[in-house]
Amino acid sequence: MITELFISDVSSIVGLQMNSGFTDGWNTSMLESAFDSGNYKCYGIKNAEKLVAFIGITLSVDTADIEDVLVDVEYRNKGLGRKLLEFAFEKIKQFGKTKVFLEVRESNIPAKSLYQKCGFNKISVRKNYYNGTENAVVFLKEI
Repeated sequence: MITELFISDVSSIVGLQMNSGFTDGWNTSMLESAFDSGNYKCYGIKNAEKLVAFIGITLSVDTADIEDVLVDVEYRNKGLGRKLLEFAFEKIKQFGKTKVFLEVRESNIPAKSLYQKCGFNKISVRKNYYNGTENAVVFLKEI
């Protein structure tokens, strides 16, 4: 079951990032600021109260940005990423947005494949975006 996450869940989100080796994620203060902004929505999947996957979305005037999609290593390849994305699309529609953007490391082949299967199209590349060494691929989905 997918549930909404709140500022009280920040430590679980950061813990999942750390345990998954995801070093580019937002740190505690960045996540707290995002939640405080009122424009950030986060949804997760828990197993026995342990957060095993989450998706973070920032809403703007007319678009949405998917900031993170992360699934615990032990739970990958079970469809949780797709489930979170599909859930997010419905939420984004409810918020009245019609365009969804995201970016991903160029080397993250599994994520790029998932995003394309979910209807995202590559629209640009940000050169040396990650730590000045790796490109980011920018995707767009119209819903």
